[in-house]
Amino acid sequence: MKRSVMLALLGTILAVGIAGFVVAQNPVQGFATLIQPGLPVYYTTPISATGAVNNQVTLTIPAPAGGVYNYVCSLHYGASQDGTATAQTNAVTTSTNFNSFALKYSLTATPTINYFRDFYWGSPATGCVKSAAAGTATTFVSPAAGANIAFTWYATFYQAP
Repeated sequence: MKRSVMLALLGTILAVGIAGFVVAQNPVQGFATLIQPGLPVYYTTPISATGAVNNQVTLTIPAPAGGVYNYVCSLHYGASQDGTATAQTNAVTTSTNFNSFALKYSLTATPTINYFRDFYWGSPATGCVKSAAAGTATTFVSPAAGANIAFTWYATFYQAP
């Protein structure tokens, strides 16, 4: 009799231990709040600016209404050499209304050598980078025109309070 009681007690302790472990690894409703991004209230808008070789390029995200900011979710920059090529040393991009964001890079004078940089800063459901001032356009500007180099900007953004 004592043996069956001990086995039952041991079985109960083992079952409770396993159940506690399962709950700890896989929270069930009531024990923890499960978090995942919901449907966004805002949706991104794609925008781009590109130019022919030997032209400076500016990407302008339009000014929203007063009290509303630009939120940039992704930004992509490219500098492409044509078949002739020109060296570009310590070239710097600039921005306005985006916390002094800038890129600095160099290209050798080699045909088809390119520079590409991609930034991903979230989504409307999780949040993106907010512009510095409300009601103001946000711009990204390539370096000064480079002979035989074409610049391109791509971005996704949304506007919200």
